[in-house]
Amino acid sequence: MLTHGNMEWIPIAWGYAEPLVFLVGAISALTYWARVRRARARRWTNTGSKKFVMALEIGRPVSEAVKAHFGELDCLISAKAIIGRETLETPEDYRKVAREVYRAIAANQASPIELVLSGPIGLAHLIGQLVGVRKYDVTVYQYDPSTKGYTALPRADIDML
Repeated sequence: MLTHGNMEWIPIAWGYAEPLVFLVGAISALTYWARVRRARARRWTNTGSKKFVMALEIGRPVSEAVKAHFGELDCLISAKAIIGRETLETPEDYRKVAREVYRAIAANQASPIELVLSGPIGLAHLIGQLVGVRKYDVTVYQYDPSTKGYTALPRADIDML
C-alpha cells in the first residue's frame, strides 16, 4: 500500500466506494432499460375509442380512406416509415414490418382491433402466423372495389379446420 503522508485511507475508501459505484451504475442501466421497454410498449396506444383502428400501408396510400371509412385512425404502419422504401424487397423488410404490426396489436390487445391491410399477401400470411388463430380480437378489412369501401373478412376460427 502506497502511503504519502496521511493518504493511506484512499485505497480503503475506494474498497467501499467501488461496489457502490457499480451498484449505482447497474441501477441506472436497469432503470434506462425499463424506460425503453415501457416506451416501446406505449408506441401505439388507443386514442380512447372502444376499438383500435390500424392500417398497414405498403405501396398504396390508404390512411385517408381508412379515416373516412372508420372515422379515425389510431395507428398507421407504413413501409416508407419503417424501412425507407415503399415496397418490401428482402426477407428482413418483411420481418421488420410484420414485427411492427405485431407490436401494435399486442400493445392494444385489450381493445377490439380493426386492421386494414394494404400490402403483399405474403406479409399478410406472416402477420397471421404471428397473431395466431383467435389469440387477439382482430378483424381484418380489405378494400372492396364494388362498394369503394372496406369489407370485413371472416374471422378465423379453429372450426374452419
